[in-house]
Amino acid sequence: MKKIILIIFILLTSGCWNYRELNNSAIATAMSIDYSNNEYEVSLLFATGKTKEETKSEITIQSAKGKTIYEAIKNISLSTPKDIYISHLSLVIISSDKEKNGLNKVFDYLLREPQSHQNFDILIAKEDSAKNILSVINPLADYPSQNIVSTIKITEQTQARITNSSFNKFISKILDKGINPVSNSITLIGDNKVGSKKEQQENSTTEAHTKLDTLGIFKEDKLITWANNEESIGINMLLGDIDSLYLTIPCINNNDNNIVITTSNYKIKNITSKKKIDVVIKLDGTLNEVCCGIDLENKEVIEYIKKETIKKLKSYTYKAIRKARNYETDIFGYGNLIYKKYPRYYKKINNWDKEFLKLDINVNIDFNLNNRGSTEYTIGGI
Repeated sequence: MKKIILIIFILLTSGCWNYRELNNSAIATAMSIDYSNNEYEVSLLFATGKTKEETKSEITIQSAKGKTIYEAIKNISLSTPKDIYISHLSLVIISSDKEKNGLNKVFDYLLREPQSHQNFDILIAKEDSAKNILSVINPLADYPSQNIVSTIKITEQTQARITNSSFNKFISKILDKGINPVSNSITLIGDNKVGSKKEQQENSTTEAHTKLDTLGIFKEDKLITWANNEESIGINMLLGDIDSLYLTIPCINNNDNNIVITTSNYKIKNITSKKKIDVVIKLDGTLNEVCCGIDLENKEVIEYIKKETIKKLKSYTYKAIRKARNYETDIFGYGNLIYKKYPRYYKKINNWDKEFLKLDINVNIDFNLNNRGSTEYTIGGI
């Protein structure tokens, strides 16, 4: 009985060991990391909440420099009257200059920091500083970080060149054998000095905005090149990281008009031997727009559409393979597949990325045009 009373007393009189008073915390929802002159510049985006009169949430961005990321954040705290709290980070943007030098030190901080839950998106700032990109306000979102994260989630499902950009997925590829990571990039369109002003939320047109761009290709923790649009689609096709994609193909005897096709029910299977990978991609398509007069009841027309679709999709995958081989980096994880299936064989290989250049990769695409649209007969050219 005395033990029960003692336990109840302890529960009533003690709190959580790491309990924080919310009003005393500055909650960071996004972080940017730039690197120059052997110093890190870290910027944190804080949500300051809403007042009853306000329709948009208030935000503030604080920046500081340091020899390490930890030191830079501690320097931010010198001008912040609250405890900095980063467990709600949804986004980390890193400058491409830092990526080219390697990300080991950045990852070391993000993995060791006790507050870091590591469930955030990671992006590469392309052709601008990470700080500038973080500061741009979008009228459609309360916070810049909310705007960017929402854009990633939506476009990942509709644009085949965008990939899942979670930190956990990225770092797992660095740690795994026989695979190197890719990452989404982001660019700044317009003048960030104007785009960072609160007044932009109230304008019908924006002076600056952020835009997701093509994939960055890595070798271990270092950014080595950028993929273009077609290569980015090909990379995601070979990774099986596609919900849907759209493409245009020329109409028969009319190169000025296009047929727009979206795909769904995407499936990928890799058949592996020690020195050969057979990639089988199965997908269904739908005609979304036809800009020329064609007879969709004509079997030859349908076969032409299917043939041209397969031809174009195959070209994307082989462009992606050539790009990866040119930079000697297996971003598709074929080495990882071989490691799991033939571990003894893989362990004898000194440098898998060199062996990747010799690997025989064959891509087969099985495309089925399931839906021809709502118009049943000859359409287009009306």
